[in-house]
Amino acid sequence: MNKFAQARFAGRPSITAAFAVLSAVFWILSLLIFLHEQEILIISWDTIPVEHFRRETGNSWFAKFTKNSFTSPSRAVLLENGTPLRRANAASDAVAYIGEGRYCLSNDELLFSTSDNSDPAKNGRKYELLCAAPVNHTKVHLLFFLAVLSSAITSVATWGYGGDLHLINALKSFGARHKRALELTLAAVSVVIVVVPYLITRLPYFLYYPVVLIRPDSYGYFDVAIEILSGQWPDLSLRTPGYPMFIAAVFLFSKTILSVIAVQNLLSLISALAFVYGILISYRYMAPLAAFAMAGFITSHVQMAGDISLLSESLYVSVIVCAFAFMTIALKRWHGVFFALAGAAFAFTVYIRPAGLFVVGVFVLVIVYIRINGRNPRGLTAAFALPFLSMLFVLGGYNYVKHKSFTLDNYGVAATVSNAIFLEGDENKYPRGLNAAVAKIRGAASAQQRALLNSTWDIRKYGETLSAIHSGSGGDGGVIGPISEALGNPPANELRQALTTLLSDAIRKHPLQFIKKTFIYLLIYFDNSRDDYNIYNSINGSYSSLYIKAKADTMARYLNPHPLPYFTVETGKFGGNRVADAGEYVETPMQWFHYLIYTKLQHAVFRSLFWVAAFAIAYAFSAFSLIRSGWKNMGSFILFTIGSATMLHAIGVAVAAFPNPRYSYTMEFSYYLLPLLLPICKYGKFNNAGPCE
Repeated sequence: MNKFAQARFAGRPSITAAFAVLSAVFWILSLLIFLHEQEILIISWDTIPVEHFRRETGNSWFAKFTKNSFTSPSRAVLLENGTPLRRANAASDAVAYIGEGRYCLSNDELLFSTSDNSDPAKNGRKYELLCAAPVNHTKVHLLFFLAVLSSAITSVATWGYGGDLHLINALKSFGARHKRALELTLAAVSVVIVVVPYLITRLPYFLYYPVVLIRPDSYGYFDVAIEILSGQWPDLSLRTPGYPMFIAAVFLFSKTILSVIAVQNLLSLISALAFVYGILISYRYMAPLAAFAMAGFITSHVQMAGDISLLSESLYVSVIVCAFAFMTIALKRWHGVFFALAGAAFAFTVYIRPAGLFVVGVFVLVIVYIRINGRNPRGLTAAFALPFLSMLFVLGGYNYVKHKSFTLDNYGVAATVSNAIFLEGDENKYPRGLNAAVAKIRGAASAQQRALLNSTWDIRKYGETLSAIHSGSGGDGGVIGPISEALGNPPANELRQALTTLLSDAIRKHPLQFIKKTFIYLLIYFDNSRDDYNIYNSINGSYSSLYIKAKADTMARYLNPHPLPYFTVETGKFGGNRVADAGEYVETPMQWFHYLIYTKLQHAVFRSLFWVAAFAIAYAFSAFSLIRSGWKNMGSFILFTIGSATMLHAIGVAVAAFPNPRYSYTMEFSYYLLPLLLPICKYGKFNNAGPCE
């Protein structure tokens, strides 16, 4: 370098350092404001008067704010004459029927009760909300712009004198010298990223609030499990056998439902770690990102609700994740054992839920990839296909022997229930009783509701209207029951055939409305990624219904409900009269951190449509990269297969079910994995001999 060039770059390091400091300051300030807006770390507080409220149910009152949007659960405090009221973020039922200072705040709406359940408009007291002070969004955007600008200038200046190149070379040199230590470090960091958030979310439950969530569908799975344990041949006309077999297997060692919940939670963690391991051995530098994605998924309230419910969703998710973990390891090792494990796991998803039939598409993709790239295509194809096909054949054969119908699922029933709005009678084709049953089902929807469904494209209104119609008809039984009675309560295979005929005729008569419904349901499926459960309110409700007002049924013997030390029993009153007793959890520091700090951070980072958009982009890129490589890029194939599975699952749910979060969340891990693991499309170009790193 000549003297002119040396003089030109002599002051560059100091300028770069100054911009680096500015960049750090701007980013720290931006982070603090972000945490403040999310009510995670509140920098300054403000008070808002609570005015213009109206009476709601029982002891509750409703107020709406015009210039504020609060996160949920909110850390805002409701003051009564300057004194904090009793309980924030209470369930709406507790606010209404117990009251006594309970309140809940979400977005811009407040539901509250006074300390003595008096009328806040007449008791002469002042009500204020102590909350995070609002921020000037213009200044926030300016601060973020300055952070990005200073970072860009720092990068350009650093590149100008080769700093980036020196750093990259130093990292490569260090990695080459300490390869084993680097691998162990990446593995340890990845495990910590998954395990620590998992413990934050699960320890409060198992230490303080071990309450099982029992849903209406829980009894169907449980009854089949009891049939299996008693040596009977179970009736699988409605429930596939996977989850009842799982319950029965756990009961061989411990006959308590809480043991089932404990195993479900353990499998949730193991499956996440298994997938991270598959990425670690294939693309070791990507393992922490895979761990971050899986940690974000398994620590949401919606996933935790599945883990602590006696429902099939938790096992369903764990088996799907394990199946993709085995597939990733198999593609790395090209070993028949892992292909066989992957094939068996994919087949078992169908055993757990009928919606698992989407794996047939995954099965075809894997077979094609093996045939194109496998070192032993015939042997590996057999290793993957035999467990998959034989397990499905056994399930279909069992149903044929039991019900004279070679079928794997109850989708004929489910599809008719979810599309019952389209059913129509036909005097020329159907008997009088069946036409009467269809007319009864159609009567659940008013003319106004049908007009709204035909006119609106608002996905929230559309979904809420169809849900209201379904509930008003009596749920699944309100659709299947009348049709079954009209046909003389026929065998399951005949009922399925009749329902399939009814639905096919309805779709032919209303093709555009059916396409519209499917499209809107598809949008709702992905829009559910913004929503989440309030797990502690769910635990409260289950404690009240099961542990205070325990039912004397078969399940109660295995549930063994009894009073728990970290719950109180409150007496609900309205108008001076006792309504009911309700349980309420006692807050603990560990629960407080999970609920009001970690949950809010998890919501802010993961519960966003950003990830759905990023997933769509990554999925399209993986498809492009895979096709461009002639189906030889292993990284692209892994991402494309996971993305295709999500799309097939979404379409299946949109066509044949209601896309509530219980059904749609099961594939949400792909929203985070595909964008974060997108670099493996580059690293996976020559993966037949092992992945490039």
